[in-house]
Amino acid sequence: MGCIYALIALGLSLIFGVMNVVNFAHGNFVMLSMYFSFWVASLWGIDAVLTPLITFPLLFIIGMLVYYGIIDRTLKEHYTIQIAVTVGLMTFLGAITQLAWQSRPRALSYSFIQGSIQFGGYTIALSRLISAVISLIIIIGISFFLSKTWPGRAIRATSDDSDAASLMGVDFRRTYALAFGLGSSLTAISGGLLMTFQQVDPTMGLRFGLLSWCILALAGLGSIPGLLISGLIIGIGESLAMSFWDPRARSLVIYLIFILVLWLRPRGLFGRK
Repeated sequence: MGCIYALIALGLSLIFGVMNVVNFAHGNFVMLSMYFSFWVASLWGIDAVLTPLITFPLLFIIGMLVYYGIIDRTLKEHYTIQIAVTVGLMTFLGAITQLAWQSRPRALSYSFIQGSIQFGGYTIALSRLISAVISLIIIIGISFFLSKTWPGRAIRATSDDSDAASLMGVDFRRTYALAFGLGSSLTAISGGLLMTFQQVDPTMGLRFGLLSWCILALAGLGSIPGLLISGLIIGIGESLAMSFWDPRARSLVIYLIFILVLWLRPRGLFGRK
């Protein structure tokens, strides 16, 4: 779960780190991706783990449309306008999913990565293990994209200084759109992986949104390994709370970790000065 959380937070990090836009709708993009995975898997008989092949470009297009239709118009406005717009977008996406799929939870009955393996007396869910491996591969792939390709380097340059990047020939508005589209489309992968072992309902967006902000704040900006480690800290803390204390206390443990780390290191564990 920590690896999946890190993948979700990576998309948010791209959006916030490049544009400095506080996107409260990010968790609802995860929820929307899970519904799209359910829809594609049910309609075409595709396994949930393979649905990102269809939902990834779909979420990228939706992300680009949201950027050019809404976000781009608020970049020069006060940050409170951006917060209001993304909160409105969060509410809108929640309402749309309730209209399309009603309020009852939805789940898929089968995935070919279901099952379990025994390791040293412990039972490990195969779906979660494979989801963790896929998440790690995607995170490494995005890290390679950001460091080795021209569009990736343009995203990093724009994140550091958009004016200097413009002088070097970078179209920062297109780079913003690419970052928002990529950050949104990464939720398609996490959504497909989550649907292999859990259900989705319209209230899940808020939980994933808060979790991704917690992980981003714990890691600090500018560190993909930091996102992964912070995601693992949150995932392990959540699992320990559910196993040894009370399943209802998992959110309490997560936010206690969040408050403790920010109290000791306000920049986050791996944040740059």
